[in-house]
Amino acid sequence: MKVLIGCLSFKEFTGSEMYVYELSKKLVQLGCEVTITAAVIGSPMQELAQSNAVQVIPPFQLANREFDIIHCQHTPVVEMLCRVYPNTPKVCTIHSEIILLEEPVKHPSIVAYISIRKSIYDWLVTEKNILPNSIWSINNPIDESRFKPTNLALRPYVLFVGTLDFLRKETLFDLVDYTIKEKLQLMVVGKDSQGYLSELEKNSNVVYLKPQFNVEYFVQNAYQTAGIMLGRTTIEGWMCGRSGWIYDVDAKGHIKSKELFDTPDDIENYHSTYVGNKILELYKKSINK
Repeated sequence: MKVLIGCLSFKEFTGSEMYVYELSKKLVQLGCEVTITAAVIGSPMQELAQSNAVQVIPPFQLANREFDIIHCQHTPVVEMLCRVYPNTPKVCTIHSEIILLEEPVKHPSIVAYISIRKSIYDWLVTEKNILPNSIWSINNPIDESRFKPTNLALRPYVLFVGTLDFLRKETLFDLVDYTIKEKLQLMVVGKDSQGYLSELEKNSNVVYLKPQFNVEYFVQNAYQTAGIMLGRTTIEGWMCGRSGWIYDVDAKGHIKSKELFDTPDDIENYHSTYVGNKILELYKKSINK
């Protein structure tokens, strides 16, 4: 099966970019021929994907290429692929209910939407009028060979991995207060896109690391993880046996609620092998519609 995966950016270690990477890698292992196209392409994600036999090309190189199925995300990319391939069946993953770029596109060639968490499913049905029978609830794919329980001793830090942007600012400073109160460190891994890192680092318990791929050691060592809206780090922590703070925030990053969650009983449903097989099943059904 020839699969095209389209996204806005394929360059850095953000959630949607890691989603595309993990999915493409697993689909190749399942026998698919996978191509990724993105408006922004670069290191290190391009090299990582290519090392797993995935083609990575800019949109202008799509000319004269045909695919059995297109898996797309991010509104402008979905719209572009609907114009270029109006008759090729498409599956769209929706990564967030609070980010404008995640608005679902409606087009005759889009046969299914993937919701990566229940709150997105509810939003699609109640606010975006997407038919429930066209939505598949399939979790983020996390590599179970990397994120698994170990004998590493817990260290006294809460781990937060994610871009330092406006959506996460209030959460991060709330975590500073929590970790100071509990006499813990706050380890932050991510790109400082909004310029408030220096303010965070005024707190002596904050440890900052630049974005990086191999974060499993930090996850396995962590006392707890923290993130917004059930993101990758929370799931990675669960797969390593670590509880995680989930912050529910609004579209401006204001905290609506926060709660500490232990590893759920259905953690295998987040394994990339399980997710890859579920998505491949969806592709086959979409092609045969």
